[in-house]
Amino acid sequence: MTERDYAPLSAACVRGLCDKLYEKRKFAGVEIEKMVKDFNDANNTNQIKRLIRVLGQDLMSSTNPNVKNGALMGLSSVAVGLGKGSVTYIGELTHPIVACLGESEARVRYAATEALFNVLKIARDAALTQFPLVFDALARLAADPEPQVRQGAELLDRLVKDIVTESPCLELSRVVPLVRERMYTRSAAARQFAVAWVSALDAAPALGLRRHLPELLDGLFTVLDDPNPEIRRMCDVQLNEFLRSIKKDPSEVNFEAMINILITHAQSTEELLQLTAVTWLKEFAELSGAGVLPHASGVLRAALPCLAYTDEPRKKIRETAATVNLQLTKLVSDAPEIRVGEEEGEGPRLHLDAVVEVLTQMLHHSSVHTKVATLDWILHLYNKLPAEMYARTERVFVSVVGCLTDAADDVVRRALAVLAEICSCPAASAAVDSAAAAPAAPAAPADASGDSYGDLENSPYYHKFLNALLRLLAADENLLEDRGAFIIRQLCVLVGAEAVYRGVAGAARAREPRLAARLADVLATLLLTAPELHPLRLRLRAFDDEATVSLFRTLYLCWAHSPVALLALCLLTHNYAHCAALIGTFGELEITVEFLTEVDKLVQLIESPVFAYLRLELLGGAGSAELRAALFGLLMLLPQSEAFHALRRRLHCAPHDITAPAAPPQQQWELDFPALLAEFRRVQAAHRDHRMLERRLSRARLFDPRT
Repeated sequence: MTERDYAPLSAACVRGLCDKLYEKRKFAGVEIEKMVKDFNDANNTNQIKRLIRVLGQDLMSSTNPNVKNGALMGLSSVAVGLGKGSVTYIGELTHPIVACLGESEARVRYAATEALFNVLKIARDAALTQFPLVFDALARLAADPEPQVRQGAELLDRLVKDIVTESPCLELSRVVPLVRERMYTRSAAARQFAVAWVSALDAAPALGLRRHLPELLDGLFTVLDDPNPEIRRMCDVQLNEFLRSIKKDPSEVNFEAMINILITHAQSTEELLQLTAVTWLKEFAELSGAGVLPHASGVLRAALPCLAYTDEPRKKIRETAATVNLQLTKLVSDAPEIRVGEEEGEGPRLHLDAVVEVLTQMLHHSSVHTKVATLDWILHLYNKLPAEMYARTERVFVSVVGCLTDAADDVVRRALAVLAEICSCPAASAAVDSAAAAPAAPAAPADASGDSYGDLENSPYYHKFLNALLRLLAADENLLEDRGAFIIRQLCVLVGAEAVYRGVAGAARAREPRLAARLADVLATLLLTAPELHPLRLRLRAFDDEATVSLFRTLYLCWAHSPVALLALCLLTHNYAHCAALIGTFGELEITVEFLTEVDKLVQLIESPVFAYLRLELLGGAGSAELRAALFGLLMLLPQSEAFHALRRRLHCAPHDITAPAAPPQQQWELDFPALLAEFRRVQAAHRDHRMLERRLSRARLFDPRT
């Protein structure tokens, strides 16, 4: 290029500007600065533009680093010469300088940071029009491999932050998206740069950054998962600062816009990230109150799995999640009225369908603590919103029944409480009462515990539950042996012993004979030994009302599957004559070791406090002779074992001459004992046929070449 092409610069000035020595470039810069002042005083804008074009385009197009450094020095001098007038040319000055920040030569990048610093220092607020361009350049410089360039970039970054935080006309809506974007990059330097900018903006309260927190929160949590510990620490400090400010002035906080972000990150597997998110949820539940309820499903999805943590490092997460769960439960309890779904009305809204879906999923979680808390929630919702929950019972019923096979007693106990609530839910009775005009069935008698069996009979889920329970017991033999008694005892406490015994006995009759026999054994053992069954034992012992006789019939038809259990029932109810008749039929049965073991257990029960009244009746009174006959018959069944000798000694202690008792008073009800005995024989014949069929099938499998 000729000297004319560099005008208004002289050839000497250009040579000095492009010299490799800094002093010569500096001297040329002073000349340019003076030239620009003269042009500016003369209002010669054309020459100023021409000069900027020569420096920013013509010289910048050179591949020689010295020429580029000279051009950068010249642009910096132009800004100094223009002073406040540089505002008019801020775009033309900054664009070529920012372009040099991407040069491969480190000294050019450093010179560019120096030049940009000088331009921005002079332009101040006016430079904010170029903020996106400058911010992007700063973000790239933060990751520059050269320490000297990074040092220059840090000075430039501080200057830009000062300009931004001091500006009265800055629109944060232009800044926040740029900061947020850098949080999602993979570059550690860019993330650190973004967090530092958030801290700087937050340090100027007048800017009102916290109004934009919903836009930044997800990015901050993303950075909190960074592998660099220093970056995590910076982010953690800033998040804590935000949370402190929220707690001081919650009225200006948009909880609605942030809670879903917290729910997402509270499900993270990274400890610090999860703890921070759960902690924020706890504070949000405390500060916004019922405002959290529309998001209850998400909060539960995040909090309930955290209850599973047992290791020490995650103890704080578990404790905080437990607090969140408790807060949410209390919010539901304390709300005088809750709107379900989209319905209108007063009170907070609870998306019950979504909550039920989450709770149903949590019932399949591997943790006992999570399942217990989930079942507590379901029970709580049935108590708080019976009609609404009853309409959604089909969604939870199968999963709750499945919890009965859980190895943990607490889970089974809670599941039974939920099922008892479902079966006795007031909404169920209301549904039955409002059904088409069907004639009302006569009310069944009340249980000794005060529960009405009739109410359960009217529940569409009671028999469904019993049948589901029996299917589980039939599918897993160990379940009946290990948990059957526990389940039945808990049910007796929850819904009343008579209701359970009537229901289970009635349902068991339709089951496979072997299962029915095992159920009868479990029911009989519990009836005679469990403390929860003491009131029912007393009623059956008294045998003095029609309701008790009706229960006896129901139990008899089920316990006919187990001869010894049936004999114990008849002994309990003072039907001694029938006991003797039953024992007389035992000779028709297949006397197995298992059968004799059951007889042995019955003898031990006769010697226990449960049958103390029976032993006293051997001294005389109504039915004493029949009782003696029954016990002697039982004695004849036993081999000469310890049980045999114990019963024989007991009978020898009784007096042989007993005064004939007065005739017992006539009862208002009658039992057809011959028909009952015939039913017992029929059931036992069915058992015999079933055993024979099983043996034939077993032999067939043994000789089948395909097996």
